[in-house]
Amino acid sequence: MQRIDRAFFIVAVVLGLAGMVLGIQMGMAHDFQLVPVHTHINLVGWVSMALFGLGYRVGLAKNGRLAVVHFWVALAGAILLPVGIYYAVTREQQAVVIVGSLLTLGSLLLFLVNVLRAPSAATSNR
Repeated sequence: MQRIDRAFFIVAVVLGLAGMVLGIQMGMAHDFQLVPVHTHINLVGWVSMALFGLGYRVGLAKNGRLAVVHFWVALAGAILLPVGIYYAVTREQQAVVIVGSLLTLGSLLLFLVNVLRAPSAATSNR
């Protein structure tokens, strides 16, 4: 995946739209039980994925095979975390939210590794 930045950003926009649609639906129904789901779709899906994409785009994080692994782990976490929250809120089942949370944490750790592996911005701009 040469354009990992674009892949992250496309997913961010799609998840941002999903979070907004859920928020609008909740507002129209005056039923806010799923606010935590809405919040995590927007934060982990829209914001985090967009920031990851921008980080790769501007060279703050090293692109390569580990970036591709990061993308798939981040995508799985961004989907499983809100789905898991839905199951925790509606059915009191926590297994999926635990897996989603761990994937999301792993995703941020992978991003940290890629940021640390990137050439220093100070030396690459000279």
